[in-house]
Amino acid sequence: MTVASLGYVGLSMQDPSAWNEYGNNILGLMTAADSSAERVLLRMDDHPYRLFVEHGDEDKLISTGWEFADSGAFEAVIANMQAAGVDVHRGDAEGAALRCVTEYAVTVDPSGNPVEVYYGRTNLQDDFVSPLGVDSFVTGDMGMGHVVIPAPNQDQTHEFYKTAMGFGDSDELILPPPAEGAPEMRILFMHAANQRHHSLGLFNFPSPTGIVHMIFEVPDIDTVGACLDRANAADVPMMASLGRHENDNALSFYMFGPGGIGVEYGCEGKLIDYKNYQATKSTLGDIWGHDYAPPVTE
Repeated sequence: MTVASLGYVGLSMQDPSAWNEYGNNILGLMTAADSSAERVLLRMDDHPYRLFVEHGDEDKLISTGWEFADSGAFEAVIANMQAAGVDVHRGDAEGAALRCVTEYAVTVDPSGNPVEVYYGRTNLQDDFVSPLGVDSFVTGDMGMGHVVIPAPNQDQTHEFYKTAMGFGDSDELILPPPAEGAPEMRILFMHAANQRHHSLGLFNFPSPTGIVHMIFEVPDIDTVGACLDRANAADVPMMASLGRHENDNALSFYMFGPGGIGVEYGCEGKLIDYKNYQATKSTLGDIWGHDYAPPVTE
């Protein structure tokens, strides 16, 4: 195991300001002081940002930033990728400064998803204050949260994250086909070197935005409920009703953020002993709730 956590996520948006408003007024994130109209930086803890939104021609995922503990782990993952024939490129000093990291490298996984690896987050700050009074988000050593990404080449992509990146398996969830004649839905959940049940999910269906969803985890159900009220009052389109997952126990709801980006907002995610965890197999997605439509596959 080498990968430590999900450090940041990057989006391309035709209108980045929409995420500034949504992040502040619905999620309770704080806009970083060095944000601009072309590059919105959103904070949820002491990191300089956890989510960046850049102006672009499409609304889509452009970055998943995976943190490694130190330079040794960082060099090891690059060596692993090179040994596996993965085309990986080291970033320059300017790019590192933009990301607020010591060093980084970029590549794509076997399903074409963008991947960034780094170590040494810089410019940490202790002045996070949610504009909505959200006390905190569940981050720290467990990182930003988790992302679920499309992986049509699922087995090859799973091998990449496990062998080259150092993820461990958490759960294999298999659900019935979303429509007659369609394949069954399979999500492979993977954990990093922290207590979060999963930091990464690989879904065997495509997604038009390049991301199925990302989570913002908070400490309690009252904070989740308050966000649900705000989202409903603002007519934010819903992706799934309030419910509790079976495999990681998370109590959450799903909505569509600007640009059709899937967002989960929840609490009470399961904590695991990642060094000794035994992966599970599931056929039940939810204990209750989470009434939602499957993602668009065209």
